[in-house]
Amino acid sequence: MPGAGVCAIVLAAGQGSRYRAAGGADKLLASSLRDAPAPPVLAATLADLRGVAERLLVVTNADNCPLRDWLAAHAEGCEVLAVETRGLGHSLAQAVAQAPVARGWLVALGDMPYVQPATLRAIAAAIEHDNLVVPVHQGRAGHPRGIGSAYRDALLQLDGDRGAQQLFAQPAVQRLEVDDPGVLLDIDHPDDRRLA
Repeated sequence: MPGAGVCAIVLAAGQGSRYRAAGGADKLLASSLRDAPAPPVLAATLADLRGVAERLLVVTNADNCPLRDWLAAHAEGCEVLAVETRGLGHSLAQAVAQAPVARGWLVALGDMPYVQPATLRAIAAAIEHDNLVVPVHQGRAGHPRGIGSAYRDALLQLDGDRGAQQLFAQPAVQRLEVDDPGVLLDIDHPDDRRLA
C-alpha cells in the first residue's frame, strides 16, 4: 500500500476569520461549491483523503463545538484531536505527538477540498523517512506536503502560527510536479469556492 507507514493530518483548527469577515460562517462547514448543492468543504477534503494513508487524523479547535459535533456525526473512520491551539504550528506539533509513524506525515489543510485523489496518493507514495515532498503546479509550490518521520523532533518544536515552512526552505526538498491546480487553491473567502 503506497500510504503504509503514513498518517494524513488534516489541520482544521483555524478560526477562519477572513471567511467570517466576508459574511460567511464556518468555512469548513460551508458548501464546497458556490452555486450548487455540494458537501461541506471539510467533507470534500476528507473524502479525497480516505484510504490514502494508514491513518487519518483531523485536528480541530477544542472551542469549535459545531465543527466537533459535525466530525462526530460525519467523520467515520477519522481520528479527531481537539486541541487548545496557539496557531497552525502548534496544532501540527500536537498532531505529530499524537500520531507517531514509520515513514512520515501527509500534512493537509482542511480548507483545500479541490486536490485530486491521485495527487494525494502520489505525495503519500513519495514520502520516505528522511525526505520532504512538496507538490508543484506550473512552477508554484502548493499543499498538502509530505514530511518524513526523521523530522519529528523539528515538528514537535513548532509553536504559534508558523508551520513547517522553514523545513521546506532546504534545497533538498523533493518537488513533485503535478497537473493539479487544486494544490494551490485554499478557501479564505466565500468567493474562493469553485463554481459547479
